Amino acid sequence: MLKFGTVTNINPMTAKARVQFADDNITSYWLPILQKKTLKDKYYSVVDIGEQVACLMDENSEDGVILGAIYTSLDEVPAISNLQHLIKFEDGSFIEFNRDTQMLTIVAKTLNIVADVINTGKFENTDGIVSNSDITDKTSSMQSMRDTYNAHNHTGNQGSPTSSPNEAM
Repeated sequence: MLKFGTVTNINPMTAKARVQFADDNITSYWLPILQKKTLKDKYYSVVDIGEQVACLMDENSEDGVILGAIYTSLDEVPAISNLQHLIKFEDGSFIEFNRDTQMLTIVAKTLNIVADVINTGKFENTDGIVSNSDITDKTSSMQSMRDTYNAHNHTGNQGSPTSSPNEAM
């Protein structure tokens, strides 16, 4: 049977929670929280204590599963359109995909990508680029340009070399 309640305890290690059901004031045993995938690909998200959830329970409310959290009058819906897919976090960070504009927006203090990144299209940046290794374009690397510039000199009008650049690049 379908029952609604409030999460009272969570176990993040087992992805289970206990739920207090409002209709009979009974608290469940540990119930698994339904996940999208668990075998080869894994999805993990647990509910919060105090969150309103829907549960599918057996006839004695002794065994069941937490189907997921539900929006109630206590929780505001964070998206304003059926064209948005949104994950919003307590600290204000969020991930949003807008199907209408085809834009993926990620707002976070730090974004850590561990992968080769392939970009097709223009790359715009407002705060500069910092790299722990050499930067290379289709012609040469920045270090190669520095090596050439810093060592170069000119032949003077009398045929003798001039001094090297007065500032290193």
